[in-house]
Amino acid sequence: MPVVLPIRMRHASLAVLVATLFLAGPAHAQKVQKAPPPAAQIEMAQLQKDLTDQQMKQANFAAVKTAKKLYEAQKKNLGVDAQETKRTEQTYAGLLSQTGAYTESYALYQDLVAQAEKEHGVDSKEVSWALASAQTPLWNTMNYDELEKLYQRSMALTKKLNGTQSREYAQALTVHSSVLTARNEFGAALSDLEEALKIEQAIAKDDIETIPALTVVASTMWQMGQEKKALVYYDQITKLAEKQSQKSAREGAMTLYSLAMQFSYAGREDLAKPMRDKTIGILEKEYARVKKATPDDYGLAGMAAQIAMTYQAGQDLTKAEKWLMEAKTYDAKRGTGYSGWDVVLANIKRQQGDSAAALQLYKDNQAQLAKIAPQATIGYNIMIVDALRDLGRYKEAEPYALEYLKYNEKQYGTHHPFAAMGQEYAAYVYMGLGDVKKAEAMLTSSAEQNEKQLALAMAVGTEADHALYYGRNKYHLDLAINFGRIYGAKSVGSTRLALTTLLRMKGRVLDASAANMATIRAKLSPEDKKLLDDLASARAQLSKLTVAGPESTGPDEYGKAISALEDQVVKLETAVGQKSAAYRASTQSVTLAAVQKQIPKATKLVEIVSYVPYDPKVAFKFNAKLPARNYGAFVLGASGDPTFVDLGPTADIDAVIEKFRKSLSNPNDTTVTANGRALYDLTIAKLTSAIGGSTDILLAPDGALNVVPFSALVDANGKFLIEKYTFTYLTSGRDLLRLSVQTKAQGGGVIFADPAFDAGGKPGKDGGTRGRRSSDLSDLLWPALPGTAKEADGVEKEMKLTAFRQDKATEAALKAVHGPRVLHLATHGFFLPDEKETTNADSRAPVQSSTLQLAQTAQVGPENPLLRSGLALAGANKLVSGNEDGILTAMEATGLDLAGTKLVVLSACETGVGKVTNGDGVYGLRRALVIAGAESLVMSLWQVDDEATKDLMVGYYKRLGQKHGRSTALRETQLELLAKPNYKHPFYWASFVPAGENAPL
Repeated sequence: MPVVLPIRMRHASLAVLVATLFLAGPAHAQKVQKAPPPAAQIEMAQLQKDLTDQQMKQANFAAVKTAKKLYEAQKKNLGVDAQETKRTEQTYAGLLSQTGAYTESYALYQDLVAQAEKEHGVDSKEVSWALASAQTPLWNTMNYDELEKLYQRSMALTKKLNGTQSREYAQALTVHSSVLTARNEFGAALSDLEEALKIEQAIAKDDIETIPALTVVASTMWQMGQEKKALVYYDQITKLAEKQSQKSAREGAMTLYSLAMQFSYAGREDLAKPMRDKTIGILEKEYARVKKATPDDYGLAGMAAQIAMTYQAGQDLTKAEKWLMEAKTYDAKRGTGYSGWDVVLANIKRQQGDSAAALQLYKDNQAQLAKIAPQATIGYNIMIVDALRDLGRYKEAEPYALEYLKYNEKQYGTHHPFAAMGQEYAAYVYMGLGDVKKAEAMLTSSAEQNEKQLALAMAVGTEADHALYYGRNKYHLDLAINFGRIYGAKSVGSTRLALTTLLRMKGRVLDASAANMATIRAKLSPEDKKLLDDLASARAQLSKLTVAGPESTGPDEYGKAISALEDQVVKLETAVGQKSAAYRASTQSVTLAAVQKQIPKATKLVEIVSYVPYDPKVAFKFNAKLPARNYGAFVLGASGDPTFVDLGPTADIDAVIEKFRKSLSNPNDTTVTANGRALYDLTIAKLTSAIGGSTDILLAPDGALNVVPFSALVDANGKFLIEKYTFTYLTSGRDLLRLSVQTKAQGGGVIFADPAFDAGGKPGKDGGTRGRRSSDLSDLLWPALPGTAKEADGVEKEMKLTAFRQDKATEAALKAVHGPRVLHLATHGFFLPDEKETTNADSRAPVQSSTLQLAQTAQVGPENPLLRSGLALAGANKLVSGNEDGILTAMEATGLDLAGTKLVVLSACETGVGKVTNGDGVYGLRRALVIAGAESLVMSLWQVDDEATKDLMVGYYKRLGQKHGRSTALRETQLELLAKPNYKHPFYWASFVPAGENAPL
């Protein structure tokens, strides 16, 4: 992967430059100093000359020593308060930072801040400049906590000096957002950016000036998955870019090009192509005009190169090369011997398949740059390595990879992410050389650093922040999986590394959310209670407004109200993350040995992963299309090494899953056995050798396999797998570490059943199949479930539970329950798939665009899937139940207090489904209840039969009372139903699946 310096580093460098210019202060402010002895003057003058020469040559390590000598000489002869001494101290601090001596550098910067405070006052602009300088070593050491403190002070000072409606304050907010982004607090960063945008819009003399602020807000929203909101901003930017191009064709084209690349990186070629076409149209016309007027204008080189890169992004490589050669003609005229466009040309050559030509261009360009700026050449190493990997010349690539690694370790430290990146590049080369042990060592070390960064990222921020960070870094998982897949036969260590990485990453976002809530509840104080209450209230308001729809406020106000509540939820979730991080000293280290220790004897863990299959020793080319995903599975026992089995293309398996689920949901569908056999052949059949004689399976699915009842698959003998195996479902094998921590219930068992959905109101629609527990939230009419009353009677006979029925089965009563040992919910459940139409802020009118048909091309659903699933309780038909509406969404369910709850039974339809996310499970009720603290769940995967469910639940609780394991008890009850002629179709018995702990209650 290419090394890209983050924008924030540019901010830091600019701040250092500004501070260097101003710290010296005006000439008249300098104190009169007694002239030092002539010998000292000569010594200082020579040191100053040497320092200047070394800086010009970028000999930074030599310059550090000289700067130190000069600084010490000036302190001795001129005094610490002399302006010359301060300037040298500033230079010395900067050089220390550039050479990796960050601790010493920061100490000097702190001294400069203290001097500015003493001389000019704590609220002076000089202090503001000094604070700006001090940021650099903190960025480089990734000391974001200290950096946040520095920025908070800097922002407060900027506000005081310039006011909250100044451009300076808007810029301070924008820079602060980069700190928050570095801390992986993307939601909080977006809030800063939106505030900065409002300031820019208020003070801008021309709305074109707001393009940068609009772009960064839209880009951040897009990256956070808020695509619907982002598209509205992108539409504004497109219109402004066209207006901008009338004043400056190049600037307008660059704005459009940046949008094109944003859409291209997101895989939205339908949006990217129109932007590229506009960019090319504007630039080619402007190029012809300028060339005719001033043919020697060097700006033509940049324009030609920009046209080339735009064609390159659209894969028109012939035109891209033509325009690059045009750009190079201007460099040839200048005669500098160095052309920055050679790198782009080399990339085009690689895309064309001519890696040998690309390699020569990279090497020549690096050599030319070394004559001008030797410190800037290291980035060429990874380009050279990639070209050599294309050509299979791995031995030649090795020194370049190792030099890149050593540079990063020396510059940033051995524990920095850039060092981990260098280790990955070295590993690619060692794979090509066939040295699996060295490759494994490099990847193991980089994996440890990546795990530390992941743990830090998950410790603060919101769930959306965590998901964004996870998505950006998931390539580490694909790399580990492919390394184990390809080299597992040569080294079992590679398979162990792959599974360890999977156990660390899969389901991590869910774990972080659950840990935040669990930690705060464990340390609950009055302040914490208010924080949780406020979060629950905000989520409830958002849920209720979403359920009520635009009619509740009027279309004009609905979008604003939704947006305001979403912002409030983000702020409170951020506060929860910060509070949890402060409490949590450390989390249990995730190692293969730790997980394996929790696997019972004679049990096998089957960890499934959806991954992108590729050969890591072969480099990706610019803009190359990624291969289609595959499913793979690791099988691990209580002892021994793991086994990896590739299951084949995800698309093929998902197609069979869709057929299977369709046949499962219809009791009259006779193809269910054939479909179950087809899916068995693609999955479990390939794992039987690794599973061996084990019949207890801990199953952690991925992708669409999350919503498959494996017990209903059919083996080669025509038998359902439930007849042989007991399946317990996990999000990840890492769940075993969490489940090993014993919790204590706060109360006895509770059951909610037979809610009075509509007391005396209009009856709901009958599902037509013996009272299936299903409905579409859009009509908000829920039919009575008399079977749940019988179910409650039967369950209460088997286990003592406090019952909430009819008008007592309310949303408020459920929210008031605290940590019951068992929570049984027998009611309507729902899961609504994503909406396909993208609309604007009022949630009705489609987005209109004069430049792009965004509404027609954007397939974006509601931004939080936890609002698309939930349970109906008393009063749901009228959306009135005291202060509640009778609809408990999954978002609200995350706020339930289930700390210590051993078992939650969702005796309702579709409670186990939701939005499936590769690597992180299902966003729906099952996820919400884990976050709330539930130790184990029983949930449904399709619309269930009322009468069959009653029989299943009564049998289940009977066996639980006999101390059977939670998953075991469910299997035994399902086998009992399967034996009955009326219930033989898996529709009746296979819908419910167990997740979490299997031990007896």
